[in-house]
Amino acid sequence: MNRQFRGAAFAAAPFILGSTAYAQSYGDYTAPRNAVVDAAGARSVEVEAAAGSLRIEGKAGLRQVQVTGTARASSQRFLGEIRLIAERRGDVVFIKADIPDGDWGRNRDNGALDLVIQVPQGINAEVSDGSGDAKVLNVGALEASDGSGNFSVDGAGSVRITDGSGNLRIENVGGDVRVSDGSGEIDVRNVTGSFTVETDGSGSIVATDVRGSVIVENDGSGEIEVNKIGRDFRVENKGSGNIDYTSVSGQVNIPDRRHGRRGDER
Repeated sequence: MNRQFRGAAFAAAPFILGSTAYAQSYGDYTAPRNAVVDAAGARSVEVEAAAGSLRIEGKAGLRQVQVTGTARASSQRFLGEIRLIAERRGDVVFIKADIPDGDWGRNRDNGALDLVIQVPQGINAEVSDGSGDAKVLNVGALEASDGSGNFSVDGAGSVRITDGSGNLRIENVGGDVRVSDGSGEIDVRNVTGSFTVETDGSGSIVATDVRGSVIVENDGSGEIEVNKIGRDFRVENKGSGNIDYTSVSGQVNIPDRRHGRRGDER
């Protein structure tokens, strides 16, 4: 099945706060912040990141959580206040970037902590990220909240993400994917379950090779493009932007804006 739905001739441009947009200089002072935590029998890893880049990667056969970090700051004094917390809390491995509040407006001290975290492959992960690009690979069930910066997932049992701004790329997921997004592009590929967009402010939505359904509950502006959908494709509320779909095996239900109601095409 090949169809194309044309929305308004213009759409509000997405406000994308990617790595080049939010990048700020944290100064020339750097120091390592490393840790190793026993993960034998752990059910999940919980990460609270702040400013700085973040990479979480599942590794086969690993029985520890290994953290390699680089603290960056605008002064030696502030650098000394940036801490890495890494500890076992029952069946959870807890990792936190502990950075005091800086003051950009008055040219006072500020800092960041870049983290690379290796975890047992397939472990569940709960991630809270402030600003900076983040990438998560080869984990189990992933729940994430992200402030700003690009966020990517490659390999997960399931994914649920609440994102402020920045692009999202999610691929190779064995279960369902659910997304709430402020602004930025959403690109989802190779999902065994269903893909649901609970809300999206601005930016395009692209979904390819989803074996379940694709459901967009609320979308502000930006194009929606889906291809190779195993079940249904449904858009419940749409602002501005085109809707294009190809190779949908189930039912298609998208807004019929010419009549002010939702249409249904097979």
